[in-house]
Amino acid sequence: MRSRLCAFVLAWTFVWGVLSPAGAFAAAAEPSLTVPVLDATPSMSGTIDASWQKAAQFTLDSDFTNRRAAAESTKVYVGQENGNLDIAFDVQQTEGQIASQETNSSSVLGDDYVGAYFYPQGAAGISYSFIANPHGARFQTSSENTAYTPQWVAVGHGTPTGYVVTMRVPLGIMRNGGSTSWRAQFIRENVSTNSLDVWSFDPRSSSAGDPIFAGTIKDVGAGALSSTPSSRPKARVQTYALSESTSKANGGSTSRIGADFAIPIAPTVSFVGTLHPDYSNVEVDQQTIAPSAYARQYSEVRPFFTQAASYFNEHSACLNCPETLYTPAIPTFGQGYAVEGTHGYANFAAFDAIGDQRNDAAQSFNYNFENTNESFGVNAQHVGVTADGFSDATTTLDLGYNDLRGHLFAYANMGQDRGSFVTDPSLGNYLESGAGYADATTTLGASLQQIGAQFDPIDGFVPQTDIQGFELFGQKTVNFAPKTVLHDISANIYYARYNNHFGQLAQTDATGAVNFDLRDLFSVHLYFGSSGIRTLSDEFLPFQSNGAMVGYRMNTSTPSYVSYSGGNYYHGTLQAWTYYATVPMGRKVHLALETDENQYGTVWEGESTTRQWLERVGVDWQFNRQASFDLGIRRIIGANIPNAFQPLVYDDPSICNYNPYNPGCFVDAGNVTAAFHFLTAKNEFYVVYGNADNLSTEPSLFLKWIRYIGAEKGT
Repeated sequence: MRSRLCAFVLAWTFVWGVLSPAGAFAAAAEPSLTVPVLDATPSMSGTIDASWQKAAQFTLDSDFTNRRAAAESTKVYVGQENGNLDIAFDVQQTEGQIASQETNSSSVLGDDYVGAYFYPQGAAGISYSFIANPHGARFQTSSENTAYTPQWVAVGHGTPTGYVVTMRVPLGIMRNGGSTSWRAQFIRENVSTNSLDVWSFDPRSSSAGDPIFAGTIKDVGAGALSSTPSSRPKARVQTYALSESTSKANGGSTSRIGADFAIPIAPTVSFVGTLHPDYSNVEVDQQTIAPSAYARQYSEVRPFFTQAASYFNEHSACLNCPETLYTPAIPTFGQGYAVEGTHGYANFAAFDAIGDQRNDAAQSFNYNFENTNESFGVNAQHVGVTADGFSDATTTLDLGYNDLRGHLFAYANMGQDRGSFVTDPSLGNYLESGAGYADATTTLGASLQQIGAQFDPIDGFVPQTDIQGFELFGQKTVNFAPKTVLHDISANIYYARYNNHFGQLAQTDATGAVNFDLRDLFSVHLYFGSSGIRTLSDEFLPFQSNGAMVGYRMNTSTPSYVSYSGGNYYHGTLQAWTYYATVPMGRKVHLALETDENQYGTVWEGESTTRQWLERVGVDWQFNRQASFDLGIRRIIGANIPNAFQPLVYDDPSICNYNPYNPGCFVDAGNVTAAFHFLTAKNEFYVVYGNADNLSTEPSLFLKWIRYIGAEKGT
């Protein structure tokens, strides 16, 4: 293992030191413009005509990804009228367009796209982005709410030399706090050339969306024909009605109603609540058989927790760190209340989820200062659980400093867990500190970490407790000219070694990868991984993952790839294959095919060689910008492979009936699901059959109608 690690370090050093560009691309002066008031709404048909003549005009001259001048022209037009920002992009592109998405969603980010970032209150306030691909399919984000989905206009059309996108964004869907001078950034992504062209560029920035290095747009909302929106946003009430039709054996048919609401109590602060919340958002398939030494971690889909999710678990830096608020660990509750918002450089959030004889609550306060030379952050969080028979309280404090001129950083994270299951306070503590170098293409660092044996929050997720040791990490990306065969080479390496509080070796990690992305959209990834983990049965066992992946269009919404990994694993060896293909069946229909296979071989007494398959077929039919239909068919056959944190059993009914995911339990399950979704400004409809996240088909039909009163979804 040591020789392989040394060889990889030498290769990584060669890539970093020899292939890196000799000089840095110089920054232009920070751009600024006054947004003119247009006489009327300009053409929103995906064309640029005389109605855009009075708009401010500029070009995107810098390629942020490759740190050089933009290779192709992108002209941007910006104006305002009647409380709207009007934006047009005239894109010159010689390569074929990558534009697979037809329905508005985050999958737009896998296509070629243009977009704008807005920071109405400057770097310290809420940030927004508005993105559209060449067809006009759109996606938007807000740092306040992960479910931000207001209505705005985007239309795209091809031209003989590229494409044009026109946008109309209402000012009222952004919290401006009364400001008329906003930070802003305008961007254009070209997948084929691996380039991201920007309006404002500074080599000190590690992200194109960093507000400190953005430009400025002035007089936003000014002018006789541009009605300034109120600095206080609208309240939002979203009521839902749901009907579930199913058999008596599955619990019987039922119906229910409920509501979520958000009431502004200041321009940038809201009171949020939910009454009889609904958790029937069952169209997300998170099933996997991918080898893992750790327990599975799942994504949160419940609306109440998406409102202020970005204000929790903030860190200036963190590696292999515990997540002290993991909301999927919170069971179903009857009502919830929260406050969230920003003020200056600070943001804060607090919630209280009230269930049956259980209360889950959390509070966070974050202060993040940044200018063009330095940044620092202070993040404090408390998570508490009170239930019949037990309680738990976890408090953390995270500190970080970043010298943007020298690209140096340092951080310290600390926390304590106290409650019914912490019998020795000295074992309920967490401490981590580290330092390093980080810029847009390079990261080097080291850290020390200690997680106590009893630091295991009830509402948290901790990969492994009882560890103390060090971590070393590095990453480097080298970008090449647009016309070369190689777009980029990236390499990363990570090494860690920990003991437990008895002085025994508890965990080791040595992982690395070299990735080659080619101009024709093919990718080749080579990787190794060798971990050693002390299990719950006090054995120190290997969990290796060495292999390769060959993929096509990996950075798009329609990827295809083949991957293999293998090595010593648990008491034997493991080989894992994944075959995944996305096949277009027309402009609006895509077919996804996946087959995964794991083979665990062992000669350990009492264990058996096992094999498990996952086969999945998905159909994605994108009717239009607002509506889509998805069909999923999945089957899992075979025994679950071992991990380090659950005892390995072999089809023990007393264990496997209660938890079919337990290692060693044999699974033979198929699942069929279908979901239709339609969203307009004030109404959202779901028709769902089954539950995509179940092992087996759930014979239930869900009909759900959500009505938005006041502000739109997520605003």
